[in-house]
Amino acid sequence: MLRLTQNGTLIEFVGKKGAGRSHLVYLICSLNSIRSKKTLYLDGSGNFRPEVINEYLLKISKANDEELKKFLKKITYQRIYETDKLIILLKKIKLLEIDCVIIDDVIPLFLYNQNKSIRQEVRRFIREIAFIAITKKIGIVFTSTLVEKFEETSFERINYELFYHDIIRYVHIKASIKRRSQNTIECEFIHPKHLIDSRISINLDTF
Repeated sequence: MLRLTQNGTLIEFVGKKGAGRSHLVYLICSLNSIRSKKTLYLDGSGNFRPEVINEYLLKISKANDEELKKFLKKITYQRIYETDKLIILLKKIKLLEIDCVIIDDVIPLFLYNQNKSIRQEVRRFIREIAFIAITKKIGIVFTSTLVEKFEETSFERINYELFYHDIIRYVHIKASIKRRSQNTIECEFIHPKHLIDSRISINLDTF
């Protein structure tokens, strides 16, 4: 987990709905708090579940109520409804004293802009957060969803990532998330080349 949130790194977790991406970033939030690191959590879907973070904190630290409150105060939450507000918030991030930013499920918000420059906007956004990660020397993690579609020519269902080519050019580390069992998540690295075929199996029961 340490290398996933190292300073100056932009990492993407991509996977299907229910693969465990959010649980993985909840775990990162919990570990950051215990290590006295401040995390900013930006939520694009409204599915944020602080009670899950609380459960992880209890499992990992065995903390009492007062200690739990201190840990939770190290996590700042912001619901994102529009990409315009997200861009404004990025400017503020440059001034905040934080150690990690979690950007969960905000990429689909770009689809609602209804203009011809969506790809360029996504590209600028990813480039900007990569720049922030490097210049502020913080870890930034964002999640993306694999979308399933029916291929008429082959009569198969295929998975694809929204704006893949616009994102891959700027991320430092890209990992595919799969749920192997109810409590086990597999993290398979698919970028950069030296990490390809590397895997981490995470048992959520151990935390």
